[in-house]
Amino acid sequence: MERDFSVVAIKVNCSGSWANLVTVPAARYDEVKAACTVLAGAHRGPIRFKAIDAAGGVIEEYSPMPPSGICEWHEPRHRR
Repeated sequence: MERDFSVVAIKVNCSGSWANLVTVPAARYDEVKAACTVLAGAHRGPIRFKAIDAAGGVIEEYSPMPPSGICEWHEPRHRR
């Protein structure tokens, strides 16, 4: 089954729980990612974002990356 990338939902977590932020057409995905990066820079404290495809799969996450701990967009890490 092919993944449906027609829309992308962006979720945000800045207090321990994931909340829906926006759902956008795939054509605007890069623009919205850039806006989230700007919001993260302005936010006081830790914040994470994740992009979800129409079927509910994680496309990318904005979160700290080891070893530097600097937040950036990356493919999801596989949890065990």
